[in-house]
Amino acid sequence: MAKLTFLGAAGCVTGSKYIVEANGKRLLVDCGLFQGSHELSDRNYQPLNVDPKTVDYAVLTHAHLDHTGWLPRLVGDGYRGPIFANAATIELTGILLKDSAHLQEEDALHAQKGKYSRHAEPRALYTPEDIDPVLKQLREMPRSGGFEIAPGFQVVSYDAGHILGSSSLELTITENGKKTVVVFSGDVGRYDQPILKDPTTPPRADALLCESTYGDRDHPSGSPMDTLADVVNRVAKRGGSIVIPAFAIGRTQTLMYFLRQLEDSQRIPRIPVYIDSPMALDATELYLKHREDHDLEFSREESGGKGDPLNVHEFHLGHRRARPASSGAAAARSEKCRAAGGVSGGGLARTGAARGRKAAAHVRARGSGESGDCGTPSTFGSRGQKRAAALAKRVRRAAEADLAGAWRAAGGAVASSGNPVANEVERLRGPVFRYR
Repeated sequence: MAKLTFLGAAGCVTGSKYIVEANGKRLLVDCGLFQGSHELSDRNYQPLNVDPKTVDYAVLTHAHLDHTGWLPRLVGDGYRGPIFANAATIELTGILLKDSAHLQEEDALHAQKGKYSRHAEPRALYTPEDIDPVLKQLREMPRSGGFEIAPGFQVVSYDAGHILGSSSLELTITENGKKTVVVFSGDVGRYDQPILKDPTTPPRADALLCESTYGDRDHPSGSPMDTLADVVNRVAKRGGSIVIPAFAIGRTQTLMYFLRQLEDSQRIPRIPVYIDSPMALDATELYLKHREDHDLEFSREESGGKGDPLNVHEFHLGHRRARPASSGAAAARSEKCRAAGGVSGGGLARTGAARGRKAAAHVRARGSGESGDCGTPSTFGSRGQKRAAALAKRVRRAAEADLAGAWRAAGGAVASSGNPVANEVERLRGPVFRYR
């Protein structure tokens, strides 16, 4: 009988890892980092309840670190099988893992020098040298349609509309002539958003595992473009600056799209836009490259002769820092790079609509950035909160919002503890996870 074991994202909204067992084989769906509170982040240093050497296959729903960030540990602990994902997810995963490893190594070094860690010998979860073995095990699967991972494991991918390459996976398990369909939603995006196609609902499932990070919240009504136009015009009129924290993947591209649309329609003035995240530039290049994810409206604008829909009219590269080489071409094109904002795997950056030529200072906050969407109020570690407060102090005369106060007001993440329990897939009813 097929069995499903939750190794993460149960009792919390981070660290997605699921083991499906059937026909004597084990399939791992996603392999994410735990992020948020100390209790959660400490789980990353604990071994899996399942020996990685006994896992046969792995498949990814999307590239965010709370779904991919534990892959270097998985491979380091002995996993040697293929890691299946679509082309866009493979490229984004490479960017995110390299940046995550660089930041973790840097944070561990600072903790050692500053002697502020809770641990006697702080160490990085993994280093840049641990990333290449993971990338060598990544295998491309189709963006849509059916794909046989192995006899007994057939997967169909559907657009999830969350970030580039994000998918909901319909897994058909065939065992002893019986078929059981389990749907892994991954992170599902909103409908009627720019750039990416709307989420597609799989037609049927015997069991559904639905990510519900924001399941208890209502999206605000109204047009985000109207809100953005109002802020830009109000601040530009008084000669101020705008500081916008933005995820490098997804949120930044949407923001740049809105700014370009507002400029082209002459609803806002053409203002300088600054970026201090090379990673966001790489991600924007991938958003333009992978047209298979583009919705009809964005595709029409690309071919309409008005130029790149994600490129504002006046862009400045605000800050560059040493970082591992990535697959994106944007970093080498400095002055012609596309505007964006945000850093991954523990990063915070800004897209600033500024009056002068001086970019906002570069700050990274642990636990924010491209880790994914943590639904708990706080995605910042204690060190990240100090950095965020420092940023707020530097920009408070230019920005209207009290960023430091907002971040300090966020509470810590809460998660249940316990041992994961294997569930018989055919007997799942009601809640699909439990702890012993």
